[in-house]
Amino acid sequence: MTKSRKFISLEISLKQILKDLEEGKIKEATKKSNKWFYRCSDPDIPEDNIHHIDSIELDKKSLESGKGHPMLTAHQAILEKEIINLNSSERVSNTLIDIGVNLGKLMETTKDATKIKSEGGKEITIKEQQIIADSIKKVEEKITKLKVIITKNKKD
Repeated sequence: MTKSRKFISLEISLKQILKDLEEGKIKEATKKSNKWFYRCSDPDIPEDNIHHIDSIELDKKSLESGKGHPMLTAHQAILEKEIINLNSSERVSNTLIDIGVNLGKLMETTKDATKIKSEGGKEITIKEQQIIADSIKKVEEKITKLKVIITKNKKD
């Protein structure tokens, strides 16, 4: 039976890491088995929470594997939810518009960096990579904000 996890939670992010990373990478990063982290991701076992340092190490391995930083994103979303609860004027439509604007900037930045006449020509330079990374981060932040907004009225 599939466990029901909160939409924004460390447990759901940890479950994603377990899906994305090979067991050897998890063991290498934390010296702990997948079995331990499956227990940590189980909402029915609240006494087995992930240690903060393990969360960081798993995100580092996840980043190395090109899978992002799901634990950091969960932390950000949980805190953003609290901020939004304090300022309830946030709206889904404004956030969707912000996502669209930032996605457009990401597309433009990436397209410009891949043009033959760009700074690096066929190759994307370190500077261009950083600009693209910044654009990606802005899109991710807005998506996280949307997740928070759509769950803010739901009791956890």
